[in-house]
Amino acid sequence: MQNKYFGIEPFGATPSKRQLNHFKMSKKAFIHFGINTFSNKEWGDGKEDKEIFNPTNADVRGWIKDLKDAGFEMVILTAKHHDGFCLWPSKYTEHTVKNTPYKNGEGDIVKEFTDACREFNVKAGIYVSPWDRNSEYWGKDEYSVYFANQLEEIVTEYGRIDEIWWDGAGSQDTKYDWGLWAYIVREHQPEAVMFGGPPPYIEMRWVGNEAGFAGRTHYASIDSSAFDGCDRNLLNSGRIGAELYIPAEVDVSVRPGWFYHVDQDDKVKSSRKIDDIWFRSVGNNAIMLLNFPPDRTGNLVRTDVNNAIESHKRISNMLSTNFILGAKVSADSKYCGETEICKAYLDDDELFYATASDKNCAVIDITLPDSTPSINTLMLGEKIELGERITSFKLECLDSGEPKTLYDGTSVGYLRAVTFDRGEYKKLRLTIQGITAPLTLRKLSLNSYEEDNSEEAISLRRLNLATLETAQIEISDDRKTADIRFGGIYPFDTVCFNVYWAGGDYKISAFDGTNYYVIAEGRAIDHFVHVKLDSKIEGSYQIKIEYTKPLSQEPDIKVM
Repeated sequence: MQNKYFGIEPFGATPSKRQLNHFKMSKKAFIHFGINTFSNKEWGDGKEDKEIFNPTNADVRGWIKDLKDAGFEMVILTAKHHDGFCLWPSKYTEHTVKNTPYKNGEGDIVKEFTDACREFNVKAGIYVSPWDRNSEYWGKDEYSVYFANQLEEIVTEYGRIDEIWWDGAGSQDTKYDWGLWAYIVREHQPEAVMFGGPPPYIEMRWVGNEAGFAGRTHYASIDSSAFDGCDRNLLNSGRIGAELYIPAEVDVSVRPGWFYHVDQDDKVKSSRKIDDIWFRSVGNNAIMLLNFPPDRTGNLVRTDVNNAIESHKRISNMLSTNFILGAKVSADSKYCGETEICKAYLDDDELFYATASDKNCAVIDITLPDSTPSINTLMLGEKIELGERITSFKLECLDSGEPKTLYDGTSVGYLRAVTFDRGEYKKLRLTIQGITAPLTLRKLSLNSYEEDNSEEAISLRRLNLATLETAQIEISDDRKTADIRFGGIYPFDTVCFNVYWAGGDYKISAFDGTNYYVIAEGRAIDHFVHVKLDSKIEGSYQIKIEYTKPLSQEPDIKVM
């Protein structure tokens, strides 16, 4: 480290090589396919008739081709969900694909999947649920060995596996031999990371929701206490300088459900919504894990795939041009001659900019060429091999004398991508005010994201009354009610908020100075509720959102 990092000491927890490789992938795809596809359930009870599993025209190879076209470098398959049904012919249970009509009992979806991943040079991950509602051993001491035997089949018979995904659902109070299971994975798949389970085995963590976002402040470093009671707030935010380095995967489905349901064909997330998930996962120092459920024929649905491909093209176009290249860039300090500011924007992960060891902030001035088109995106990345260090940053425009703040942020980590008001800026200043140790900046980029100019999208970019300096938001203890006070009377006609579980009923009320009156109510069909009122509210300074289920751990509320 002395030679490679010029003697700079790490701060806090740092990633393993395996974890770093997964961060570089940025996004992964999930495939939920199994007996639930045919029973029309989300969580099967393990009593389903195996005969119903009969995809009539399964094209597993097509799954991987489509997902590679959508930019996914890794795909994770649900080889065994909570119902215990195995997509491979396990020797340890009869509740498996070998006892179904699929290919007359000769089928092996896991083999088809891993073969296709190798053909298209896509990394393969396997989801195997510890909860097994079919096994007679589940909940007994014998179960750990039973599951270990099935796990060994997966990690020894299908070539390289890059991730083993252990879902925690249904297992909160159950004792497992995690050490045995982790030993089997590490013995046979040394490059695989393990998602789920307790420390010290866990290498990738749940983000605390299935709504598609990491916290506005989000660190990969986290304390082991977060896993004791599955603390969703800590899982969503992490903590800088914490004892463990465990990146979060933001798992969310392209549809309301994880498995295919025909009545959700008209509820697929748009390509713009997938963009939003990218910014709030990959762009918030986490890894995007987007689910695509094959239908009963065994094929991905074209709408699902096409929306993902459209999003990938737009994000790739944004990433393709860093408008800082060719700009005049200066910084107020440097650690040594090999860590000057230009190293941060040369698109080389081995290079980085570092400040002097006695500096607790950094000021970077950027003068863009006159030919620079309008821009609206900033991307930052730390040299996380040396730990996460940034706690706050600010981007300002200096074009008109008085500095104008374009964005105020907190954490950075491996990657932070944020959008601000589009403009043809000339002089910008990036101030990194909060640094727990000398800055090590690996990425600095100014880009242009192609905005959606639809009426709905424009409304979402307007002034958000819930984030005014005078605004106050109070969340009830049960997280089912949010009171938003604007600190003044403002007109608005749009209310948006995110929820942890879709499917709940909501009611939005405005305060007229004496009483609340209902201005909108309905049922959430997605994790983000967007309500455009029939008429503008002119005379209220406070609203209340009531929801039948808990609001997200870090509510994202917009009133415009």
